[in-house]
Amino acid sequence: MPLIQNKALQRTLGGSFLERWFVHAFSGVQLFVLGFHKDPVKMRMLRNVRGERRSLVTGAEQFLIHSIASSMRHMEGDIAEVGVYAGSTAKMICEAKGDRRFHICDTFEGLPEPTDEDGGVEKKGSFACDLDSIKRYLRNYPNLEYHVGFCPDSIRGKLDDTKFCFVHLDVDLYSSTKQCLEYFFPRMVPGGILVSHDYSVLQGVRQAFGEFTADRREQVIELPTTQCMLVKGA
Repeated sequence: MPLIQNKALQRTLGGSFLERWFVHAFSGVQLFVLGFHKDPVKMRMLRNVRGERRSLVTGAEQFLIHSIASSMRHMEGDIAEVGVYAGSTAKMICEAKGDRRFHICDTFEGLPEPTDEDGGVEKKGSFACDLDSIKRYLRNYPNLEYHVGFCPDSIRGKLDDTKFCFVHLDVDLYSSTKQCLEYFFPRMVPGGILVSHDYSVLQGVRQAFGEFTADRREQVIELPTTQCMLVKGA
């Protein structure tokens, strides 16, 4: 959500048609500019995905997610996404991942209850998505596993011994971000990358990263988009 950090504005626009229209228009400009110096095949795919599904991820954010997922093709470990919405970022990861196993995690009922750390911006139930619709949309890609429920509770005990090379978080809330960081990051392979959406615009997400990295040698890399990333050390 490429907006100033204005909570009243975020509460008004969050997930609305106006926000989606703004992100779509802004993304069109970004993809147009990128098209002058990036691979035309990749740019065509990114534009097609924007036309297929609703998305609150900008064109530049699309590009980064696809590029990082592509760079993990020869790394050990699985890929995971937590927070699917309409499936546009999952589609871009599928386009990049090859035959690597991809874990798709969501409540499919929208956001859980926000906490005080979230500043009253998000609402319970926002960004719900239909599981069957996502499965149909991604049906042509191999090695997909769907995990329904609050993550990481939905995968605890099932993936505890799994290693990950790339994790994409788009969960919006402090508690969800903090718990996903605590679960996934220790299980990432050296050189693995965790990327989160909304780091620069949602205070709960930013606070969760700050607390998680307070005593770690790995520190947050803030990107020129709303995203941030962590790279797992050796």
